Amino acid sequence: MHQDEQETQVAVKVHGLRKSYGSLVALDGVSFEVSRGHVFAYLGPNGAGKTTTINILCGLIERDGGEVSILGGDVARDPVFVKSRIGVVTENSNLYPELRCRRDLEYMGEIYGLPGAERRRRAEELLDSFGLTEKADAPFGSLSRGMKRRLTIAAALVHRPEVLFLDEPTTGLDVPSAKSLRGFVRRIVSDGTTVFLTTHNLFEAEELADDVAVLVGGRIVARGSVAEIKTRVGSVRNLAVRFSGDVLADALKSACPAIRSAKLQEGVWLLDVVNLHETLGQLLAFCQQHGHWIQDVGAKEPTLEDAFVSLLGETAQPDGRDGP
Repeated sequence: MHQDEQETQVAVKVHGLRKSYGSLVALDGVSFEVSRGHVFAYLGPNGAGKTTTINILCGLIERDGGEVSILGGDVARDPVFVKSRIGVVTENSNLYPELRCRRDLEYMGEIYGLPGAERRRRAEELLDSFGLTEKADAPFGSLSRGMKRRLTIAAALVHRPEVLFLDEPTTGLDVPSAKSLRGFVRRIVSDGTTVFLTTHNLFEAEELADDVAVLVGGRIVARGSVAEIKTRVGSVRNLAVRFSGDVLADALKSACPAIRSAKLQEGVWLLDVVNLHETLGQLLAFCQQHGHWIQDVGAKEPTLEDAFVSLLGETAQPDGRDGP
């Protein structure tokens, strides 16, 4: 693929992004790319620099250095071009609680310059698409939390943006509402929208994301597909073992150095292990020594959460600070 063709496949390109607040370094040479039509999960602990990154990408604050390109445009040099083609959903909704849901959507259409007939048609389309037609004449402030999130995302889609920034979209939602929102995300991506997602729900990121970047202390510490990120903790790291009799944690870990941690849950030992084969050999020797046998054993692939926790452990700062 030629370079020009590659560029057309990239929705967001960031290289060497830097931002400081006085002596506090928020972003220290951050670089990544987001492919068109993908869900890109931007993960990190509180204070890592995720919100600062989004604010720069959306043109809310200026960067100190580096290059930022969204759909081929630079938000600092051509803000009208970029802002007309992106949508933003922050943790707190920007809709008016006293307005009816239909009117809130139409007002967002006005802001983006949609003609009257088009914004009314678009509002009806989105109300139907997000299952909110029955709430069209209800004040936004009267909706449940899940419905508010749905309408907030709908409002960000009024002008059919090519890139949608979702900042913690399911925070505080119950399980059915969060599941429903993930379904909406899949649907808009299938329609060609690129989604830039920040979330502390790592199950959500693993379920939705095509690509992942992990930010710690203002620096990217891992990039790649979900599968590639998970390889950071090995192919298998977790075992579930049921023994024939009572087993003490201290005795188990003492006899099996390959076990990093052991937790008993409803009669099953959940083991975090360094190496699968070494652990199995040590477990057999332990059983022979103490007169036990293994009634059941199972292994599972590491999760994105396992990898995330491992990465945080690898990059922990001596003073305990997560970073800006």
